[in-house]
Amino acid sequence: MNARRRALPWNSFRMLLLAAAILPLAGCRDSETALARGDQYWADADYANALAEYRLAMRSDQSEETLARVAHAYAQTGQYERAKEIYDELIEQSVRWADQAVFDYVALAGRALERSDRYGMASAVESAQALRPGIPFEEFAIPLARYYASTADPVRALDFYERAISTAPDDTVPALLFEIAEMHESQGNCSEAIGFFRAFRTRVRTGERADEANWHIGNCSFNLARRSRQDGDVERALDYIDTVIDLGLPQNLVDEAWFERGEILLDVGLRDEAITAYRMVLDLSRTGSGQLVERARRRIDELRFGRSVP
Repeated sequence: MNARRRALPWNSFRMLLLAAAILPLAGCRDSETALARGDQYWADADYANALAEYRLAMRSDQSEETLARVAHAYAQTGQYERAKEIYDELIEQSVRWADQAVFDYVALAGRALERSDRYGMASAVESAQALRPGIPFEEFAIPLARYYASTADPVRALDFYERAISTAPDDTVPALLFEIAEMHESQGNCSEAIGFFRAFRTRVRTGERADEANWHIGNCSFNLARRSRQDGDVERALDYIDTVIDLGLPQNLVDEAWFERGEILLDVGLRDEAITAYRMVLDLSRTGSGQLVERARRRIDELRFGRSVP
């Protein structure tokens, strides 16, 4: 996992951005123009009317200061797409407006988070990141990680999960570890998944969630055992298959795990140990029948009577 990032404290960073946002809007014209009226409405916190006046002013005045007012007013009234459209045009003229845009995007992301609009939050944060890649986003890390996980974007999800882990309160870390493990497992990265599930289990030792983590560890171990056997890594294959057997999970795979153990041992000529594993398949069977049971019985007969094993 990434080490804790060194960054300007978020509150301090927010204040700097706020200053950057406010300074360009200071200083109204003396004449009663649309721009001046807009500034007056803004001073009265009547942002909708301020935006209307700024848009009116923009018809004849395309200066950076006017565009900045319009973009900022769009952001203040929650109109992310329109704010971004103006900011894109404005920053193309001068990058000095980037900090104001970042401030507004972060504010929009915060409002989106409050109303559980994860798409809106992610869009605003992405726009801010595009302008200032290094700024901290710790307050959005967990919801962003979960959003990207839900949209099948594992690279971004894992990036934000790692940010969240580095700064999250201790009581939230276990849930994050479990979610990271699930993300790795869904991508077929069982080795990484097991590591995170085990990290979760060191913190949560009992309960339904702990049992669920054990189930995932067993399921991943079974898949990795077969993969290791195919790769010719007998020792690792045995370690993984013994994990399934020791956990007893997933329950529907335990008899298969014993059969797989027999196959692995047979690969390296340990016939007696293999017979013991195959007999466990018979012992675990409730009915004494079934395809796996028949295969185990056939293996035992072949080994006991010295016939070649296919």
